[in-house]
Amino acid sequence: METKKLSSKTLFRSWLTWFFFNGSSQSGERMQGIAFAHSMMPIIKELYHKEEDIKNALKRHLVLFNVEPQIGSVIHGVTAALEEQKANGADIDDDTINTVKVALMGPLSGIGDTLIPGTLIPILLAIAIGLTNTLGLVGPLFYVVVYPTLTFIYSWYLYKFGYKTGIAGIENIISSGKIHSLTDSLSVLGLLVMGALSATYVNISTPLKYTSGKMVLSLQEILDKIMPGILPLLIIGIVWYLLSIRKKSPLWVMGFLFIFALIGTAIKLF
Repeated sequence: METKKLSSKTLFRSWLTWFFFNGSSQSGERMQGIAFAHSMMPIIKELYHKEEDIKNALKRHLVLFNVEPQIGSVIHGVTAALEEQKANGADIDDDTINTVKVALMGPLSGIGDTLIPGTLIPILLAIAIGLTNTLGLVGPLFYVVVYPTLTFIYSWYLYKFGYKTGIAGIENIISSGKIHSLTDSLSVLGLLVMGALSATYVNISTPLKYTSGKMVLSLQEILDKIMPGILPLLIIGIVWYLLSIRKKSPLWVMGFLFIFALIGTAIKLF
């Protein structure tokens, strides 16, 4: 019996399908399940030639699936390797493949959410905002070029990594604890960047003054002597409280800030 081996072209096509269409068919019933099955089509067509085998392969991937799409591409690589082994006669049933997918979804989603929306995007946006203030259009161009390029590179690398190492390699990385040290370090870096960004670009002052004869007391000067930037820090603290403690939505907080600024400007508080 000839051993079946997935070609690099097929693997790349499978990953590219996921890269562009992972969010195109979200549903409450299967989440990214249809998109996952769609990305597996090139793999299935190369490995299986009987119509019944193709149908069965698609059915086992049309189940609930949800993961951070870029870091989660490693699951697709692992699944491709399992499908290749199954097509070559390995004792791998549908439940085994789906169990592997489910087992990896949770840890990789946690890692992906920490690294991408929680760290990479804030850092790139901070750099882009700084460039925008000094170089104008270069800032947004930097973001729209660098972010997709980085995403393209590491997502494809992780897909190949999953295919080459299989489930054992992923388990070793997660169980070693090294990935947690990396995510913790990057989380701290992201917080530092966001703190610096807030201190630099959140500007608020008050014109309130008390006048008695020749004596003029400026509230802003008094606050600056107590702690420079105390008003921006107060606003950031309020935003954090509303988002983290009161669990308000970002849209609600933006509306609150807009009304607060409108009233504060009208009564000449700011």
